[in-house]
Parts: sequence; C-alpha cells; structure tokens
Amino acid sequence: MTKYLSKLSILLSAIVLTSTPLLAIAAPDSSQPQPTLASLDATLQQNPKDLDAYLQRGILHARLQQNIPAIADYTEVIRLDPNNILAYSNRANAKVNMKDYQGAYLDYSQVLRIEPERAIAYNNRAFARHQMGDCKGAISDLKIAVELYRIMGDSSGYQSSLANLKKFQRK
Repeated sequence: MTKYLSKLSILLSAIVLTSTPLLAIAAPDSSQPQPTLASLDATLQQNPKDLDAYLQRGILHARLQQNIPAIADYTEVIRLDPNNILAYSNRANAKVNMKDYQGAYLDYSQVLRIEPERAIAYNNRAFARHQMGDCKGAISDLKIAVELYRIMGDSSGYQSSLANLKKFQRK
C-alpha cells in the first residue's frame, strides 16, 4: 500500500507550467523529509530495483538541469515498469532540454500509447514535432489536445493549446 501511495504521490506532483508547453514536476510536499541524491544513491545500492528511488533521483537530476543522469534514471524506471507514464513524460522533457526532439517525440508517443486521452502529451508532442519541422503533425496533435482539454473542462490547458495551435497555423 505504501508503494502505491508513493507512486500516486509522485504522479500527483506533475503539473503543467504556463511558461512552457512541457510537463514539469511540482515542488515537493514540504511536510515530508525530501530525499537527496546521496540518500537515493544509498537506497539504490541496497535495492537496485527500487523504481520510486530511480524516479525521485531522476526528478532531482532534472531539477538540477542534469539531463543525462535524469534520462538514465527515467530509462531504468521504464525498464522496470514499461508503462510508467511519468518516466516517459519526464524523459521526453529532458530530451527536449537537450534538443533531442525525435527522442522526445517517441517518448510522448509512448505516453499516448499507454493513455490515449492525455491532453498534455498531445500538447508536448506537438512542440517536439514542430521543432522537428513537422508542422502538419504538430497542428494535428494540438487539435486533439484542444478538444481533450475542452472535454475535460480544463480552460487553462485549452487556452494554452489553442494559442499554440493558432501560432502554428500562421506559420
């Protein structure tokens, strides 16, 4: 049960930043002691299959803008749990930071394979596609994101994706 709650807590920590179309990780819950890279390294030495420790360490690396170790940790999470949406999303974000738009596109596509109605993944994949020069694909993804946000009643996501859609359609 504790492992499930930990995963749920990590999933719930994901938010959308308005300054960028990409998914980001929210500030941790300050009521809980926060792990450090050293404590997570020690945890993984004791249990090299601790999915949550890899995920948390990847998040810490990403916050420190250490994209390569973050990608390695998210890759290990995916190896241990091939359907981990947060690991795919965060790995894609790290790849975008490294301008690996093809890799990010592939990871966002995996998120959508697992959860086809995830609006933020369409929005983020549209960004990667646009950076790769696939304007038609980006517009297609944004149209889906706009509709999903509308259905969900998420006016902020809807407005953001709609603004991106209009911008991409002008180009």
